[in-house]
Amino acid sequence: MTLLASSSRAASRFARVASAASSKKNFPSIAAAGTTANGRFFLSTDTTSSSSETLTREDVVDSDGLLQFKTLHEMNHFASIAFKDNPLFGTYKAPEVEENVVKDKEEAQGTFEWMSYGEYGEMVSRCRTVLKDLGISEHSKIGLISNNRWEWSALAAAAYSLNAAIVPMYESQLSKDWTYILNDSECSALFCSTEEIFLKAVKEVLPNTPSVHSTLCFNSPRDEPHSLATAIDRAEGIDTPVIIPTPDDLSGLIYTSGTTGKPKGVELTHDNFVSNVYAVRTMADDPIDFIRSSDRSLAFLPWAHSYGQTCELWCAISHGGSMGICRGVPQILEDLAMVQPTVLFAVPTLYKKVYDGVQNLIGTSSPTKQKLMRAALEMGRKKKEGNLGLVDGLKHKVLDTLVTSKIRGRFGGNLRHGFVAGAACPKEIIDFMDDIGIPICEGYGLTETSPIIAISAPYKGSRKLGNVGKPVGGVHVVIMNPDTQQPVAQGEEGEICCYGRNVMRGYYRNAEATAEVISVAPDGESRLFHTGDIGKLDEDGFLSVTGRLKEQYKLENGKYVVPTPIEESIAMSRFIGQVVVCGANRPHNVALIVPDWVAIRAALGIADDVDEETLVNDKKVRGLIDEEIKINCHKLKKYEIPRSWAFVAPFTAANSMLTPKMSIRRNVVIKRYEDIISYMYDGDDFSLNEKVAA
Repeated sequence: MTLLASSSRAASRFARVASAASSKKNFPSIAAAGTTANGRFFLSTDTTSSSSETLTREDVVDSDGLLQFKTLHEMNHFASIAFKDNPLFGTYKAPEVEENVVKDKEEAQGTFEWMSYGEYGEMVSRCRTVLKDLGISEHSKIGLISNNRWEWSALAAAAYSLNAAIVPMYESQLSKDWTYILNDSECSALFCSTEEIFLKAVKEVLPNTPSVHSTLCFNSPRDEPHSLATAIDRAEGIDTPVIIPTPDDLSGLIYTSGTTGKPKGVELTHDNFVSNVYAVRTMADDPIDFIRSSDRSLAFLPWAHSYGQTCELWCAISHGGSMGICRGVPQILEDLAMVQPTVLFAVPTLYKKVYDGVQNLIGTSSPTKQKLMRAALEMGRKKKEGNLGLVDGLKHKVLDTLVTSKIRGRFGGNLRHGFVAGAACPKEIIDFMDDIGIPICEGYGLTETSPIIAISAPYKGSRKLGNVGKPVGGVHVVIMNPDTQQPVAQGEEGEICCYGRNVMRGYYRNAEATAEVISVAPDGESRLFHTGDIGKLDEDGFLSVTGRLKEQYKLENGKYVVPTPIEESIAMSRFIGQVVVCGANRPHNVALIVPDWVAIRAALGIADDVDEETLVNDKKVRGLIDEEIKINCHKLKKYEIPRSWAFVAPFTAANSMLTPKMSIRRNVVIKRYEDIISYMYDGDDFSLNEKVAA
């Protein structure tokens, strides 16, 4: 039996929205006012209308009010017309410092200033002129080293309007990574977010990147020749022709940071992204209610990654939504309070921090408060299950006011639902978020799939805890036997593969790597992408992900181990921040654990003046972690549970143990701590004080 799935409801909805996109009456068509040397159409003004008349909202939305587009260029341009008065990007503005002036709390914390869609459209037009003046033309590539900013999006949209592509990078990457990516992608221009990054690039990167001929900086003073702001000012009133991309044209290269080897440039076309944005609409009976034009997010996931780019940036713009741009992780709680998002795109870590905070509060509160908080969560659970009677309904109302509304307040107070991807989200956390009244939409995908393959939406029939949802519209999932390369029977585990318009064109200038992950789909025509993930499809079409093929290993006794589920179980402890499990060709598993010292000190009443070097060998601390592993691993097979563990220093991007998207580089961690691992197997008595070095 071929195990292939695509959500029937999603497929139906996908067909409907796709049909609307292609057949809508008066939908703007591509017309030319001239041609480039190779025959490519261009327009003399920023419009894709078949006439010279200015487009209106009615020209670019369907009968449901949904924006219709075929490329990211059309999406950005049409959105600036359809939602011109809506706020789009909010940027933090620090309070002005005035002598002898006492400000209230709200004034003292600063504000978010908002740019409208109409203003954004003007900035895109000016940025197109800036790019043209820098020699950017059709099929050129521009590099972006920047965290999320409105300039990032405006430059991307401007590049699309010249049929050029973007190559986003992370501020946290090393100079050697920027150099490699710029050379491999053959970027013509580079844009840096801060003066610090600009100067670093000038000194350490540009001497070794001959293809880069221009570099501008977002934050430079306006009197500096490399100031983007000054270049944008000079572009006011200049009409630069648009070169219209086709759906099959390249929109960008996203370099997979990878946990091993050199990064590969994933070629994503306009159609890859657009099909995925349309696919998100298929996951709700009413897509306008799923993502509303009034919705607001707090953008802290990097748009340099496909998850943040597709799910937050492009989905929001395609629906007329807005996003406040987060200043950084240290300020996230302050920014949540100011922006008050209605939707939130995050990785499990953020939701776990709130979960851990509540668990710590319960653990350190008086018996009365503990009882109150547990009762509030129980009433929330009953409401979710539809089991509230009259009395419980009154209890829920009171307890929600006293307890759970305050927990929701940590997310700003207006959150309707959250989205989570990037890593598996433990069931306990999804249950907890449900109980406090914020349902979570769990998703699954990879950069190579633009990225969404499946979504577990908070609607009846679209969600089953323990799964990542059903395939989105237009995406077909096949579970393949990695040895025979044949589809497996329903319910059996195998490699998760998929095909659809969301699958990348390939790896840039790397045909060999492309051939390793792309084969012919069961339909005999489509391109099947092999994710490298292990999973299965159940009888209802729900997809579950259980691990990575490359991470799976054998113990000495021949038993196979997939470390990810074990690590997820251990990391559910509020006393554990990060964990890596290993045991390949060894008699049993061991674990490297990064502790949460704040939570441990609070739970055990340890004073702040007791240093961590003393705590790593403290019997109470080690007993606490032993008990946490025992509790959280009780559902695992006996041979999967680590028999030994050791505290180690945090895994960070700075010490190369995390990728820019915060995935743990397992091989790097194991190599770094191979001496500690050997000690754990040898059973020697050793001092962790000497072995745990930052």
